[in-house]
Amino acid sequence: MVMVYHPHPFGHHEERRASRKALLALAFALGLPLVVGVGYTVDTVRGYAVQARLSQAVDAAALAGGRVMFDNQRDGHIRTFFATAFPSGFLGSRTDPLAISDDPRAGTLTVSGRATVRGVFLRLLGGGDLTVEAQSVVRRATRKGA
Repeated sequence: MVMVYHPHPFGHHEERRASRKALLALAFALGLPLVVGVGYTVDTVRGYAVQARLSQAVDAAALAGGRVMFDNQRDGHIRTFFATAFPSGFLGSRTDPLAISDDPRAGTLTVSGRATVRGVFLRLLGGGDLTVEAQSVVRRATRKGA
């Protein structure tokens, strides 16, 4: 019996290497857009979640301010309600100070908030951060004699 040694018993190594390179290139070509799309979606969903929470927090703050509209500590109450409803750094966002304005004659109180969401994947695509805003107006009857 004669034994013949074959270094690659399962085929030619060069052909398998070329097949692996082609498969890797195909996976990269199909996978990169998928990863980018998923990343873009994650940033967008974070923006929508921050927008919804910001809107809820501004509404809560405005309603709290409306209850004590004629109190001299009203702005402090508004900021406290906002800070409770919108935690600092929610989903990686940062907020600007609330804008609070009133019109005593019309009996309106306006509270506006703005948050910036850092766009992790959007930056990779050449984009930037997402800025979301919310505003709430509360109307209350004016105080008699005021």
